[in-house]
Amino acid sequence: MMKILLVCAVVLGVAHAHTLHLGRTCPNVLPFPNLSVDKVLGVWYVVYKFDTSNTCLIWNITRGQLPDTLLVKETRQLAMLDLLGVDHTHAVTAMVDIPNPEVPGKMRVRWPTSALTGKADFVVFDTDYQSYLAVFECDKAGLLHRRSVTILSRTSTIDDMFVNRVRRLLDTAEVKHSALSNISHESCRRSGQHNWHVDEELFGLLPGVNEDEVRRRISEGVQDYDISQLEIIGEGVDSFRGSLKSAQDQPVV
Repeated sequence: MMKILLVCAVVLGVAHAHTLHLGRTCPNVLPFPNLSVDKVLGVWYVVYKFDTSNTCLIWNITRGQLPDTLLVKETRQLAMLDLLGVDHTHAVTAMVDIPNPEVPGKMRVRWPTSALTGKADFVVFDTDYQSYLAVFECDKAGLLHRRSVTILSRTSTIDDMFVNRVRRLLDTAEVKHSALSNISHESCRRSGQHNWHVDEELFGLLPGVNEDEVRRRISEGVQDYDISQLEIIGEGVDSFRGSLKSAQDQPVV
């Protein structure tokens, strides 16, 4: 029963962390120029994210075992399980790769819970390295695409000045951001009675698996079966030239 509850909570958390849009064309969000990847490594608190009710989201960004790869370990408390009073933590580790080292801010990510859509755009579009980080994600499935924006801070709070700056950049890229939700970091726990990881397989739940084992599985086992294979060759190259475009690219409600 606990495993069923966890799967339901993860599915709901993933579904509500994006906005859904018609068409396969992702907005052109420009990557942060000359991003220093080493400076964005380490622990970040997720303080704003698209439409999510989960709490205590934290990213730990580390170097992967393969060249030009990163690992993003996300820990969080799932709102559904919090509501049910389940003492828990949940972690998922994603593989991020940098297709073109000359444009390090424009990356690709594969979250274990996105088995149906494969890899997604993962664009670091703003940061000062010390205070905040802004990431735009977009993946495609069929005639639709999903968008997500994450604003992170080195501490559990963030100055409104940085949030307003990120919103202005999204306006410039014509990315609507009304779905940005503030993430609570109150009553967070480092470890609960139940602690789960999700590995590279669809909802492969690994109670008690240590981080080294998760890292090994992800580094050795990831297969890129993304339906769009025209990757980033240079700045400004479209990732899919045969896109079906919606007239106004309105969100699907």
